[in-house]
Amino acid sequence: MTGFLLGLCFGAGVALIWLGVVVGVRFSRPTTPARLDALLRQAAIGVPAVVFVVIVMAGAVSAGLLVWWIIDVPALVAAGVLGGAFLPIGWAQSRRDRLLRERERAWPAVLNQLADALESGLAFPAAVAHVTASGPVVLRGEFAAFSARLRGDDIASAVEGLRGIGERTADSVALLLRAALVDTPTGGLSPVLRELAGVLAERLQAREKARTRAANLRVEAAIVALSPIFILLLFGSTSPQFLSAYRTVGGTFVLFVGGLLIYGCYAAMRRLGRVPEPRRTRPSESGRS
Repeated sequence: MTGFLLGLCFGAGVALIWLGVVVGVRFSRPTTPARLDALLRQAAIGVPAVVFVVIVMAGAVSAGLLVWWIIDVPALVAAGVLGGAFLPIGWAQSRRDRLLRERERAWPAVLNQLADALESGLAFPAAVAHVTASGPVVLRGEFAAFSARLRGDDIASAVEGLRGIGERTADSVALLLRAALVDTPTGGLSPVLRELAGVLAERLQAREKARTRAANLRVEAAIVALSPIFILLLFGSTSPQFLSAYRTVGGTFVLFVGGLLIYGCYAAMRRLGRVPEPRRTRPSESGRS
């Protein structure tokens, strides 16, 4: 029975590492309510921040109690509490990053479709409406709002609203449209849109290759991090009294130090393979522009 419970605990640890390797969960914590609100909004999670905090606290308590029931080692219980607290946040960050990558892939197609509409003779507002109806789903909401602003405001205000998205690509598109439609409206917008789409596509291709290499490094880091955990649980499953030493003060201290060293090595390897993300415009900066 003890071996089964230790195996279950080990399987839970493997699942958490799998979330970090395959799904891309990152265990970092928003430090301000504003950042938490932004995280939930960008991840398209339709719950208030207060409710999400309650979920985080419930996850921490549940994970701590579960680990205590499975194997009452204080250091592992503390690790379970931390893991249960950070897992909802990590899942939200993974969902946000996935949506942002989908949007990054959709921008070149949107710009090419907008250029096609302009070359077919449609006016710019009609071209935007066409993209809203048939463009990539992930960007239809932003272009629907853009189309509504074009009907109700002047072009300059409507274009400036694109910067409220808070993405570097949206900023580039807004600056291009402002230059072509407001500052120097000389026509010939479609070739410029196609050129920008090509640049974005090339940038995306390079970033996807870098992300593939980073994913391979995350797998290697996970193997290094899981090895000592596997050895500890293996000895514990064959000799239950082996874990008794880690229920003492000295054993707890050793586990905490070892856990910190393992996490430090894992984080260092992930950082070495991290792909720098483009700096995105903050909403406050967008509002000042």
